[in-house]
Amino acid sequence: MDKRRTPIIVRNNYMLWIVIFFLCAYGAMMVFSATSYQCGMSEEYDYDSFALVKRQVMFMLGGFIGILILQFFDYRLLRYFVLPLYLSGIASILLLQTKLGVSANGATRWLKLPGIGQFQVSEWVKLCVIICVAYLIDRNKHRLSSVGLTFSLWVVGGIPTAMLFFISKDLSSSAVVMGICFIMTFISTKTEIWHIIAFLGVGAIVALYVWSIWENMPTPEELSEMSFRVGRIAAWLDPERYAASQGHQTLQGLYAIGRGGVFGKGLGGSIQKLGQIPEVENDMIFSVICEELGIVGALVLIYLFGYLIFQIARVMVSAPDLFGGMLCLGVFSHLTLQAIFNICVNLAILPNTGIPLPFISYGGTAVFCLLAGEMAIVFSIEHRIGKEPAKKQPR
Repeated sequence: MDKRRTPIIVRNNYMLWIVIFFLCAYGAMMVFSATSYQCGMSEEYDYDSFALVKRQVMFMLGGFIGILILQFFDYRLLRYFVLPLYLSGIASILLLQTKLGVSANGATRWLKLPGIGQFQVSEWVKLCVIICVAYLIDRNKHRLSSVGLTFSLWVVGGIPTAMLFFISKDLSSSAVVMGICFIMTFISTKTEIWHIIAFLGVGAIVALYVWSIWENMPTPEELSEMSFRVGRIAAWLDPERYAASQGHQTLQGLYAIGRGGVFGKGLGGSIQKLGQIPEVENDMIFSVICEELGIVGALVLIYLFGYLIFQIARVMVSAPDLFGGMLCLGVFSHLTLQAIFNICVNLAILPNTGIPLPFISYGGTAVFCLLAGEMAIVFSIEHRIGKEPAKKQPR
């Protein structure tokens, strides 16, 4: 019987490579566009317009090398390192309280490591939680109907969530970590009613908190003396009232999106990025994309994210075992949540939380952990599809 090999260019592996490459190229292009003027005019960057994009590209290259190497390692070996990985995530959050912690904009998110630079703790914690929750689901696959298992998984995700919220003051990352855990448990376990109750309960608490701020909107002077979280929610509810303080970033981002129209002002043509939008290369980079490339450029980016998530989902349903499928589900959940949160923040649908856009926003730790961590695991799983019979998953 003549068995012809599948052409290598149509294998799922290569489609993953292509979409990740395009996302990273898109991100590098927009980081350069957003920061070239700032870097070219700053002594801090030696008047080098390429300063930040060169750093970003170096981390991207390191991440791609990580994928090339780690995809050949068996992802199932992670089972033996679950506890050390989880504890390392907890320890990294605790280190934020030491002199190594670096604070900015009301949150302590980075560790200053000698010889390495700043390391964003939350990106490592997300990866550790994905691995730990996937392992526990796989280990307890014969009792997925157990309410006790569901609550145990929530506790595993809830501990780093609470620590990020109270120690790091990082609301956005804590929401993403808990969201990842919630989605993974909802898909894998058979306790849907408890997930619905928990979701409605949390939603009610958040709604009441927002309503309490809405009913007692502080004056701009009073807002400066309140918690930065209250300030961000108040600015989201009425950005024009706080245009000189917390609402400034939201309004400038909306102005940028409005200026872009359908086709944008052209790459490099953004006006709002010239000192108007704070953190323009990080959580507000989607606004610059809309201003320079318009709705068309934004839709292209959303399509790339959608295609990447689709490819990860294909690997997930074809994974050789439940552990591999749950790892893919964790990566799927992380990318989906973070992309949606960032885009909604830029559109003023959600309060400003300081969450970056995966692969696009400037941040070496984020892009390296995504590539050499999460995507390397997905590639490792995909690399073993078809090489061994898939195990039947319990229902």
